[in-house]
Amino acid sequence: MPNVQDPIRVLSITSNELMFNIIKAVLEDETGYFLLDRQELNGELMENIEKLKPNCILFDYLGPADNQLKLIDNISLQFPEIMIVVLLPEDKVSEANSVILAGARAFIVQPFNQKKLLETLSRIKELYHRGLKVRKEVVSDDTPIATRGTFVIFSPKGGVGCSTVAVNLAIALKDELRQEVLLMDGKMLFGDLDIMLNLKTQNSISDLVPHIGSLDEGLIRDVTSEHISGLKVLPAPNNLAAAQGVHPEELHNILTSVQAVYPNIVIDSGNSLSENAVTLMDASHKILLVINPDIASLRDASRFIDICQSTLSIPKEKILVVINQHDQRDGLSREDIERSLLVKVFATLPNDPRASLQGINRGVPLLMQAQNSSPLRKAFVSMAKALAATIGYKASDAKAKKPLSDVLVKSSHLG
Repeated sequence: MPNVQDPIRVLSITSNELMFNIIKAVLEDETGYFLLDRQELNGELMENIEKLKPNCILFDYLGPADNQLKLIDNISLQFPEIMIVVLLPEDKVSEANSVILAGARAFIVQPFNQKKLLETLSRIKELYHRGLKVRKEVVSDDTPIATRGTFVIFSPKGGVGCSTVAVNLAIALKDELRQEVLLMDGKMLFGDLDIMLNLKTQNSISDLVPHIGSLDEGLIRDVTSEHISGLKVLPAPNNLAAAQGVHPEELHNILTSVQAVYPNIVIDSGNSLSENAVTLMDASHKILLVINPDIASLRDASRFIDICQSTLSIPKEKILVVINQHDQRDGLSREDIERSLLVKVFATLPNDPRASLQGINRGVPLLMQAQNSSPLRKAFVSMAKALAATIGYKASDAKAKKPLSDVLVKSSHLG
């Protein structure tokens, strides 16, 4: 198995000699990279990739438009361990989503500068080494049990209730673990955790971006807000300019720093499979894939699982399927969903639209409503226990003390 100290082997696939020379000039003085001979789009390409064994491919998208996506797809299927970065012409940016779905890990818009190329390759190198480390740990017999957890809540279909799940699961998880839990908004645009919690703050994740190189515990705790439930909260930016300033590289550095401060993190990443969302997924312990019991949601979930395995190198066991708004009388059954997705359902949350909507409109989460003892509340508590077990936690590890959210809200804190 390769060593994490080995340089990343970069292969450039292009018919443009000028572009290759630019890439060569950028990488020749950089440690940590080894640039292989340039390859052109010909019949021997796949054989040469197998011989050269690159870790990363820089793929020039210029060429016959009807062949490029198919070729990217073929490379990603035959060599799933290789990270493909597509060099996308400016007039082809509209095809970026198709490029990612075909198997590329990232894209760079042409013309690009040295800084952008190195930033992207640095991220690719980090992901490669992290994957290498994980594979080595899987082989090892004495892998330590995890004691910290980062959990991403995601659905490829909008409107399934990711934010509601994230908020209530975070509260239930905090009560179960008796540790600090950070609830983080991973949706840079249209994040609404602050509304759901009736949290009055101007702070957001974008406040950390200017301090990327010097993030410490004091600064992180200053930016995060504390909710009445005891949750720590890191909201999304509250304006477009700030949201657009949070890129995957900054987001990864922020999350890594935050993980060193807060032992357990629940992230609402919404329903957009963006580079930011993939960055959060890469750094998480588990991805909770939230679906509704209907055909459209099931189809999107199936596609997402396929993309995780074929393109994103996310193992199937990292994904936990959660059925939200489940109704025994209507919709697909749990058994139907398991048969279709070929995975066991991790948790089922019964349909209780009145309690959920009331919680959102009042800014009082379901798990903080004193009068609520519904099956949905019990389902969140059970899911938190099961999720805690995935990171090696045992109920006997907790000190016997009253959960913070047992101080239930009897008078609204709507303010």
